[in-house]
Amino acid sequence: MNKARLQGLSTGIIFTTTIFDAFYYGTDKFEGTTPSAEEAKELLVKKGFVVTLPTEEAKKTVQPKVLMEKEASTYTIKVKTNMTTAVIAYLLSKEKIIDDAAEFEAYMNDRDFSKKIQIGEFVVTNNMTYRQLANTLTH
Repeated sequence: MNKARLQGLSTGIIFTTTIFDAFYYGTDKFEGTTPSAEEAKELLVKKGFVVTLPTEEAKKTVQPKVLMEKEASTYTIKVKTNMTTAVIAYLLSKEKIIDDAAEFEAYMNDRDFSKKIQIGEFVVTNNMTYRQLANTLTH
């Protein structure tokens, strides 16, 4: 393909794209996709939801949510030779360091931390994330 044909093809593509853009944006097809409050309410009611507005009294009694931190507790886990991730997860769950042993085991396996666990004693807390626990056990 020579230079003149390539330039002609490019010009045709740009021209066609410009025509499509002008038609699309010129006909207001992209506007009006956000429903009004009334339309949204009607849609929710049709789907089986109950839509109500808060009363003034309810607005006054609503308290902001306060996230309570768990009281920190520490545990020293002793990782021995041939200790599996399942055993470690069970021990951490038993000591209330983690909530779900299976979920922690899956996290360790999915991210290949289970292959890097070191032997030794590690101090962990119940406020640590799975990532922090994994880093502690593998370093």
